[in-house]
Amino acid sequence: MINFVTKLILWTKERSFFRSVQATLVMLMPITVIGSYFDLMNKLVFSPNGLIYNIFNLDKIMSDHIWYGGSFVCRGMVSITFGAFGAYAAFFMARYTARIYHKDSTMAGLSAVLVLLFCSYASSSVNQRLGTTNLLQVNGIFIALMVGYGVGQIFHWLGARYQLVANETAGWIRRRAENSALPLLVSLIFGIMLGIIIYELQLKVLNSGSFRGIVLRLQTTDNLGDVLLLSILVTALAWLGIGYPLESLSGAISNNYTTANLTYALQHGNSWQVPYKFLGSSLINSYGIMGGASVVLAVIVLMLLRHRNSNIEALALVNLLPAAFGSTVGFTLGLPIILNPLFLLPMVTLPLINMVLAASAISLNLIPASVYPILTGTPGILIPFFGTNGNWSALVFALMLFLLDLLLLWPLIKVSERIDQQAKLRREATIDVQK
Repeated sequence: MINFVTKLILWTKERSFFRSVQATLVMLMPITVIGSYFDLMNKLVFSPNGLIYNIFNLDKIMSDHIWYGGSFVCRGMVSITFGAFGAYAAFFMARYTARIYHKDSTMAGLSAVLVLLFCSYASSSVNQRLGTTNLLQVNGIFIALMVGYGVGQIFHWLGARYQLVANETAGWIRRRAENSALPLLVSLIFGIMLGIIIYELQLKVLNSGSFRGIVLRLQTTDNLGDVLLLSILVTALAWLGIGYPLESLSGAISNNYTTANLTYALQHGNSWQVPYKFLGSSLINSYGIMGGASVVLAVIVLMLLRHRNSNIEALALVNLLPAAFGSTVGFTLGLPIILNPLFLLPMVTLPLINMVLAASAISLNLIPASVYPILTGTPGILIPFFGTNGNWSALVFALMLFLLDLLLLWPLIKVSERIDQQAKLRREATIDVQK
């Protein structure tokens, strides 16, 4: 069975789309790491709801100049990394796709950026400001990758064969531009048509508002069946690179249901018998994904324990701190986990298993429901502890869930290593044949 799964995933990862996705995300890994650390600093230190900001009472000991300056730098760096990530992704996705077919990859990348920017303009036309749309955000990377791949395929079919030369003369560059004129024109027509569709139908592709119904239902439903089904949907979307629904569930949420739970807890001094025990927003964030600890942090820990690949170990180590405090984007894109066929099943099933076990424990009064507000940047494993106002049974239960996630992911990491090894052998065999 393991051999079959290994061969299937290896075959899938060798398709042009997944090859381009992996190359693109690995290339952009430094940007995601930089963005993760500045995002972490902004959440922990320069946010009034941040964990470190409140623990050390930085409002009293940090001057306004330092606070505003630090906040400005952090928000600016997050904006140019995560806020413009779609443009980078579209460029490299088109570039690597065109390179597979020996076409002009640089012109393909530039064409993809033009297409995405026009779609971004169309999506943000209400505000009449370029770049305000979520099409360019890191949590909407799926559309950027699809645009890049589509443009790469246009160059595949219409572009002239390209061979890299050491010294390009002005005449050579002119011929490159001429050879790219047709695929560039077709790409722009494709982008204009897509932009018109977005504008006319008011699709707001990958805008958080597109998924408002899903998020609102998860935030307000106390029906465990609905919670589990919707959690499958939002975690599958997160694997695709559409992270808005899941991100919306990880922040502070206030509605009539959360207010009723919190009011009961404050009146009775605990949250054992709150009226909405299985509220989706608290269940998925506290126990389903545990601020990213359920899958992402578990994968990082296992890769650090295995010590099999120095490059992967270095990637895991540099992302350990952000992931521990809930900033997991750097690792999910850098490994990558997003759009990696190997991680689709655990991304969906592990949060599901965690929530079923947590709901069972809550119904049996083994742990109370999480109803108290959580400071931003709280480590994922500690979210149930603080969400229950310091209940130790909730902390122990969260640690047990994390250990269970480690055990369930262990075979997957071994399969991942086997796939990497076989992929390496195939590459070496291909090189030998070419020689």
